[in-house]
Amino acid sequence: MGTTTPEEMICIGCGEKMPEERAELGYRYCTKDSCQAQYHRGLAVTAFGLNKSGETFVVADADEIRRRGEAGEFRKKDSGVGLDYRPTGAPAAPRPRVPQQRRRQPAPRRPWTPEQEKITRLYHDMGLSPRQIVARARENAPRLQLTDALVVKILSSLPR
Repeated sequence: MGTTTPEEMICIGCGEKMPEERAELGYRYCTKDSCQAQYHRGLAVTAFGLNKSGETFVVADADEIRRRGEAGEFRKKDSGVGLDYRPTGAPAAPRPRVPQQRRRQPAPRRPWTPEQEKITRLYHDMGLSPRQIVARARENAPRLQLTDALVVKILSSLPR
């Protein structure tokens, strides 16, 4: 480290004595806000949001960033896949839209009867599990012939 003279340890802004290590680093002004505002000429870190890839950071002084921005360096780039993906010449006229006729979908066929669904939903609303629903239906309505698989299908479908 080199030696410093008393002249180099005086701030050029306020005239007060500067810290010795700041003078050794080559600064001629102190760290007071007023001196920093007047003499600091550092680089700016500027973030530009480009496309979906996140931000691009540029470290430069304000004049250079303004000049590069005016030159169009930070605008959205044309990111087409190939060179000739856009048609040349006059744009094509839009084709007239032909309305498509919708075919009616038949209602989904349910492999159970309305009575089976009614008793299943009734027992389910009482808080019974599918296995308990089958057991209770075999006792009270054996003619409905409910099975575990059928009860699960009924409970998984939308109610009518």
